[in-house]
Amino acid sequence: MMVNVRLFGMLGILAKERSVALHMAERATLGDVLAELGKRFGREFMDRILRVPGEMHSYCRVFVNDIPVDDLGTELETNGSVAEVGMILLMASEGG
Repeated sequence: MMVNVRLFGMLGILAKERSVALHMAERATLGDVLAELGKRFGREFMDRILRVPGEMHSYCRVFVNDIPVDDLGTELETNGSVAEVGMILLMASEGG
């Protein structure tokens, strides 16, 4: 299955890419996609997404086919021929 991952904000800066196309196995999960992104972009990238293995930071939002998803075990479904995954870090503003 093809998965298009859109990286917004700090994730795009860390990856030095805003859009990533991945070839994933059928029935791939969100966790599988994150593991593949970790292989490609390294530990610093993954540390921004995962608080501990298997648990995302509360400020990391992931959307699969424009629907918010929190469970890394969620199987991806294609929207047509491609699954769309969007990821953004929602950081609190600094200052007061």
